[in-house]
Amino acid sequence: MAAKTYNPVMSDHKLIDIIELLHQQTTPVSAAQIARELGLPHATVMSHMVVLLERKWVRQAGEMYEPGSRISGMYAVYLQGLKDKRGDLDRELRQLEV
Repeated sequence: MAAKTYNPVMSDHKLIDIIELLHQQTTPVSAAQIARELGLPHATVMSHMVVLLERKWVRQAGEMYEPGSRISGMYAVYLQGLKDKRGDLDRELRQLEV
């Protein structure tokens, strides 16, 4: 049986492009700047911003946008998980050395 293939959801690509663009900036940017940089309609950017703001992936300061707290929080949890795994592996290695 052939493997099932899936088509990408283009709006997901746009959403991730917006998040990546925000993380490449050193200062907050406007929705108009985001639209220009990505070649997207302003309305499309604003529709995505509504979701990003609700989920705290983006923070708004006036008419400017910057990365929100959600991403750093998720990264902190991921990093702690890696540290925990490393601790477990270190203990196993010490037991093998005995």
